[in-house]
Amino acid sequence: MIGIHPIHRRLAELTNKARQMGGFDRLNYVDRQELEHCMKANFDLVYKLDSLKSIAFVAYDCGDLDWQQELCQKIDAIEAKLM
Repeated sequence: MIGIHPIHRRLAELTNKARQMGGFDRLNYVDRQELEHCMKANFDLVYKLDSLKSIAFVAYDCGDLDWQQELCQKIDAIEAKLM
C-alpha cells in the first residue's frame, strides 16, 4: 500500500481549490501562505531523502557497508513516516 504524506495531501487539496477558482493567484492570502509552507516542507523532505540516498551510494561505492547500512536505516525511518 502506498501512503500519502499529509503535506502531499494538502498540496493536492490546495491545487484542486486553485483549479476550481481559476488559478493559484486566486487563492486567498492564508491559502497561499499554507501552499508556500507545504512546498517548503516538501522540498526539505525530498532534499533530505535525496541527500541521504546519494551519500549511501558513496558509502556503497567505497565499500563501507556499516556506514551504508546506517544511512539506509535513516532513509527507511523517514520513508516509513510517509505511509
